[in-house]
Amino acid sequence: MKKEQALHTLQITLTALGGLLFFWLFPLKILSRIAARFGKSTPCPSALSWIVHNPIRRRYMRPVLKRIGIRPGERVLELGPGPGAFTVDAAQQVGKEGKLLVVDIQPKMIDQVQKRVREAGLNNVETHVASAHNLPFEDASIDRVFLITVLPEIPDPYRALDEINRVLKPGGVISVTEEFLDPDYVLPFETVRRVESMGFSREAYFGNPFLYTLNFWKSEGVAYDYG
Repeated sequence: MKKEQALHTLQITLTALGGLLFFWLFPLKILSRIAARFGKSTPCPSALSWIVHNPIRRRYMRPVLKRIGIRPGERVLELGPGPGAFTVDAAQQVGKEGKLLVVDIQPKMIDQVQKRVREAGLNNVETHVASAHNLPFEDASIDRVFLITVLPEIPDPYRALDEINRVLKPGGVISVTEEFLDPDYVLPFETVRRVESMGFSREAYFGNPFLYTLNFWKSEGVAYDYG
């Protein structure tokens, strides 16, 4: 009986905390929509990194890395990691034979990522402060790219997708995850439209409109104009 009461109390607490989190994120969503109307989509400020790296979010986002499909030995790009909420787990998945390349436009976010990587004792992570519009990698050098609540924040998502297309190997995968509570959330059909318009083919859809992951692959043998 006591165990059931404790579980019930925990559920109420988590619900209340989730409501509080939503209370804080909803005004950010409204402000982001207003900003986007004037062409000013921006990444989450480093001062608000606690929003994307908290126990509640880590709990319900747990399935995401499995959906992305990272394999040991792959060369993987994490674009827009924020404070590194998924970086350590992703690096562990690629293993010692693989490499996780991390790119964020904000130096303070990369500082947080580097701290988490050091604390985890990992040496298969390479970090870069760079724009999604100009990735510091060679053509066809990456097996998989993943973006978690990032693509709509990029000022020109099509230019970013073109860059991802450039660095991905033929047959490589781009994985895009979005969650409803994110201020820049877009519906699944909009993500599909954006990504497929840049020459990718949909491979898989996971989740639901509140939290979804869409995986796309780059067709082999197709010529792309990177100019």
